[in-house]
Amino acid sequence: MKLSQWVHQLFGHQKRRGTATSPSNATSYYGQQISRRYCLAAVSLFTLQGIVALLGAVDLIIPDLPSPIPFEYGRAVHLGLAVLWPLIGTMGIAYYSVVQEVQSDIYSPKIARWQLWLVLFFSFSLYATLSLRIGNGREYFEGLPLIYLGISLSIALGAYNLLRTLISAKSRITPAAAITTAGICSLFLFLIPNIFTYQNPIADEAVKFWLVHLWEELAFELTTAGFISYFYVLTGIASKSEMQRWLYLEATLTVVAGFFGTAHHYYWIGFPAYWLLLGLVFSISEVIPVFLLVFLTYKGLKKHPKLNLRLKLSLWFILSSLIHNLIGASLLGLLISVPQINLYMHGTYLTSGHAHLALFGALGFLVLGGIYHVLSQGSEPTSKDYKTGVIAILLLNIGLLTMGLSLIIAGFIQAYLWRMLGMDFVDVHALIQPYLIIRALGGSLFTLGDLIFGRQVYKVWKKTTLK
Repeated sequence: MKLSQWVHQLFGHQKRRGTATSPSNATSYYGQQISRRYCLAAVSLFTLQGIVALLGAVDLIIPDLPSPIPFEYGRAVHLGLAVLWPLIGTMGIAYYSVVQEVQSDIYSPKIARWQLWLVLFFSFSLYATLSLRIGNGREYFEGLPLIYLGISLSIALGAYNLLRTLISAKSRITPAAAITTAGICSLFLFLIPNIFTYQNPIADEAVKFWLVHLWEELAFELTTAGFISYFYVLTGIASKSEMQRWLYLEATLTVVAGFFGTAHHYYWIGFPAYWLLLGLVFSISEVIPVFLLVFLTYKGLKKHPKLNLRLKLSLWFILSSLIHNLIGASLLGLLISVPQINLYMHGTYLTSGHAHLALFGALGFLVLGGIYHVLSQGSEPTSKDYKTGVIAILLLNIGLLTMGLSLIIAGFIQAYLWRMLGMDFVDVHALIQPYLIIRALGGSLFTLGDLIFGRQVYKVWKKTTLK
């Protein structure tokens, strides 16, 4: 497909509304046609992230490797990609699942199209300015404030569009649709304070973690919970009543535990000592919904629901999410939330290992599963395509586990030799070099899976594109 056709399909205006006219009758609502554009853009950025992350891992091993972008700005680009492709993909999944839940079209397709334009424009503006070494030096928010204002505006448009959709649906509103919309609204609320800069370093650090922590462990969890509920009911893994009970508990614990659980980021930045206890207690509470979902999944799969190959591929992503969520977000996250352990582990490679596993456990794999589910609607994969998809998922999992475990081991070594025994940082870094090489090898496997999955998604997208 030519570039002009790709751009037209991504941004072009569809003249017909209502039932799709493709042979597969893949999409019944215009809002779901627009959701495909979000998902396609997200998987494109995910593919780019895999390449950028691998280059960063190699640069860490060979610092003198010629590169037009210095490591600190390359890291900022990687972090920006890591947050923005799930944001765009989540928005697409939200449009798709909310419309499906309420059985009513999106309030304003025009707003949804403008929102996509805005978020992509400001996302690429972020990558471009950082690549040109234009930034403010604030960790996780290295870009210019104007860029984050633009991203906030795009999220606000999406939240407004979904809220008006629910208002129009009235009696057809479901818990899944409401919680998904609440998740999108909270993405906007937690980003707004980070548009501004703060002279007080404690306030600056606290506000920063409202996004770093609360986007993943509150806002995104609410949004993806709505998709999980929709998918489990669709496939027969769980009943509607079971998922509604889980949703209410998930939403309650996510909001309360997620908000106060942010306290484990407040340990060493000047907050009063009682936040040490709050951080530990509420971090424990955050793992409860994960274990409940694992139980529901195990119970549902024991019934051996009949799934076609398309649904099986989406399910593999959800199962991958549960594995990494348990290891990276729940167990490892809980470990480093204990103040006495965090004192030594904070800021080491153990934190990085936790971040990699947790991000894909709580969010990444779920978004990828949702993207595939949306874009493959109306197209059943062949046996060969299914096997290729499984290979991609296995490579992503093996690569991520290899990266995570090597970083965790390196982190333990760092904490013991550097923080406890007082060895020189440079000497410790030389000793953990082999683990950073293993991390890069794991990144190679992950990037290979990334590229294979991206190719599969493009094939499916091209096959199901409405004429």
